[in-house]
Amino acid sequence: MPKTLIFFATYNEAGNVGPLLTDIAAHAADADVLVVDDNSKDGTVEAIQALGMPRVTILQRKGKLGLGTAHLLALAYAIHHRYEVVVTMDGDLSHDPAHLPALLGRVQAGADMAVGSRYMPGGSCDYTGYRLNISRAANVAARALLGIRMHEFTTSYRAFRVSALSRANFTSLLVGGYSFFLSMVVEASERGFVLAETPIHFRERGYGTSKIPPLEVFRGMANLLRLALKKALGRVRAARASHFAACPQCRTPYSLIVPADRSVPTCVYCGSHNA
Repeated sequence: MPKTLIFFATYNEAGNVGPLLTDIAAHAADADVLVVDDNSKDGTVEAIQALGMPRVTILQRKGKLGLGTAHLLALAYAIHHRYEVVVTMDGDLSHDPAHLPALLGRVQAGADMAVGSRYMPGGSCDYTGYRLNISRAANVAARALLGIRMHEFTTSYRAFRVSALSRANFTSLLVGGYSFFLSMVVEASERGFVLAETPIHFRERGYGTSKIPPLEVFRGMANLLRLALKKALGRVRAARASHFAACPQCRTPYSLIVPADRSVPTCVYCGSHNA
């Protein structure tokens, strides 16, 4: 097994982290785990620490800096610590760790980015009614507007070949909320990543309630139209890759996204902007 990091973000997931970490250990025993917590108030960090798992690292940020920046921080961590593969997933038990071997297998078979898909043949989703219809429609629209032949654009259950990430323009991924996941697929496609999918069963979350904001659907639609326009105009590939560097504010050695165009860098650990 290549040197592998498995990541999930948390905000008030105390009831889910124990079963999730136990299942990850059962299906990827040789992997390290990274948790980025946005200052949970329900004892999430304490629940993880109580498990005493030596291969689990927690990065606790000072506030809610967003799901997208949590994922960017995980990618920066994987690059800095020289992992070969990084897997991203949800922290609410909606992603079954039983699918980890299949995702990792797709990367080992040559993919640079492998996506766990609810909507490809063999995949399934526990959503019903309005939520299922909206989710399906969003992915159908993304496939049609972006011309990327994938079935799933919006789930976070993914595996990346870390060496391929050096080609990415991380600045373009500083988008709000769940729009990050669609943007990452577009960025990967435009940078020539070898893309693959594997079917998953997407479950209802475990303990707690959904944290998706009510207006997230509309923000996602706006982001899709923005990306489709940029792709049509050839502006995605034209942007030069950005890179991670040390943040002078929080002194994290890898968390500052430095744009290629010399605009203001952004730290995905402390949230500071450094001119």
